[in-house]
Amino acid sequence: MKKIIALGFVLTPFMAGAQIAQGASTVSGLIAFLKDGLSTLTVLILAAAVVYFLWNVFGYVMASGDETARKEKQSGIIYGVIGIAVMVSIWGLVNFLTSSAKLDTTTRTAPSLSL
Repeated sequence: MKKIIALGFVLTPFMAGAQIAQGASTVSGLIAFLKDGLSTLTVLILAAAVVYFLWNVFGYVMASGDETARKEKQSGIIYGVIGIAVMVSIWGLVNFLTSSAKLDTTTRTAPSLSL
């Protein structure tokens, strides 16, 4: 199993290079490709922050008897809320700047994570 994972990591640059060559033969295509990748990455990081927050809320409720575990989960909840707020505000700031500078004329849709 470890060999298959290692082989996947070794071949990843070649697969990514093939995707860039197909969709980004020009500079504007490369910029669009990178923007789509960053948009997907932002959604995944935001989803991870929400999962982290919910995991800590569940742990906080379940650790009703242990005060040290409750304090640990409470700090995790605070960090999760801060992470979500930072991600949403950065996403909004970038969208505001690109729309106010008229850098982007396409409409925003949520990226699809289906294969």
